[in-house]
Amino acid sequence: MIGFIVPITPKKYSKDWRLANLMLERTVRSICNQTSRDFKLLIVYNDKPEIEFIDDNIHYISYPCPEIKISQIEDFDYMSQWFTVTFAERMMDKSRKITLGSKVAKELGCNYLMAIDSDDMISNKIAQYVNENISSNLPGWRISSGYLYKEGSPLIEKNCQIWAMNGSTHIIRTDLVNIPQFEKDFKLLSYNLFQQHAYTYQRLIDFHNEKLSNFPYPGTVYLIHDLNYSEISKILSANKIKRFIKLLWKGRWLSKKIKDEFGIYPI
Repeated sequence: MIGFIVPITPKKYSKDWRLANLMLERTVRSICNQTSRDFKLLIVYNDKPEIEFIDDNIHYISYPCPEIKISQIEDFDYMSQWFTVTFAERMMDKSRKITLGSKVAKELGCNYLMAIDSDDMISNKIAQYVNENISSNLPGWRISSGYLYKEGSPLIEKNCQIWAMNGSTHIIRTDLVNIPQFEKDFKLLSYNLFQQHAYTYQRLIDFHNEKLSNFPYPGTVYLIHDLNYSEISKILSANKIKRFIKLLWKGRWLSKKIKDEFGIYPI
């Protein structure tokens, strides 16, 4: 069984809490649209999400830990080569929520874990594929193929290295996901296995000598919108001509098949 873990940004840091909840509900519906019902969805939050969708597989987890400030992050001197102060604090919060969700998922009997951003959508084939391959005891899978989708566009773009830009891309066997002591361990590297997504694949080789398999289908939709913390929407909008040409070259119409598989609907 797979456990899907969705961490929620605190309301005080949300640019638009109402819109964030609408996108979260779409993400939750997408996850719960799995062709196999043998999965768990764990939503970890400070402020409980305001969504209407209900499913027996959803478990809400109130995050009990205080906010971690930069002065408390023990390895920030090392991580500062990649992260600003604000980004490190936000990543610490998000990574610790994913880790707490992973802990509960293990307790619920999940064999594999997948972290999903609260605005992304995933293929409805994932749970069934994982369940059909549990007996192989593989370390897990990396989703290489996925889609970039700008909210409201009639086109969707396929990307064959989606893991390089998106965190909703790794399915990992539970024993490879370490659960530190929250009250004692304040190293970002102790918690960010899923969030360090461009390095996750190599990190499992470096520290566990385990190699993830390639997930055989397009597995995730990376949603591009104005609330992205990475500001990818602004980056892409700054080069509209190249972006338009690329969409004509690599893009495809957002078909009913893709909509149904990933649970894409307009907000």
